[in-house]
Amino acid sequence: MINTQVSKRADSKPTARIWRIGQPGFWLLFVLEGLLIAGMLVFALYLLVPARAPLAQTADYATVRAAIQARLSGAVDDPPVEVAPGISARTSNVGGFTLNGYTYYYYREGQPGFDPLSRGAITRDQVELVSREQIGREAIVIYRMPSKERATN
Repeated sequence: MINTQVSKRADSKPTARIWRIGQPGFWLLFVLEGLLIAGMLVFALYLLVPARAPLAQTADYATVRAAIQARLSGAVDDPPVEVAPGISARTSNVGGFTLNGYTYYYYREGQPGFDPLSRGAITRDQVELVSREQIGREAIVIYRMPSKERATN
């Protein structure tokens, strides 16, 4: 009787080769990942940045702020108008005021207002937010809309 032993390695399959990237491949993947992350950041900024430049960068900003401040302090005659039985508001708060082809409105943050946005006559996407100002002890939000009398370009 012949007793032969067969190695278990003879029946096993050859092992798969392990593919490894070298240093140039690593840096190529690193750069591609960086470009992907930068692209996502640019896309997110595109979605978050407003389509129009804010008014704070124009020369009208100081004029608008001074006009609203004068109306709130009483330096400019801004008679009250009755908006509901027993409730009155400043004329400029209800009807706004026109400057350079735009009608500017404002409201006191955290208080009921009578401007078109606070009344629900218009929506936020119909207005252009100008700024949020601290005038005295109150936070005032200023926004604008194209005036009806504005000439088309």
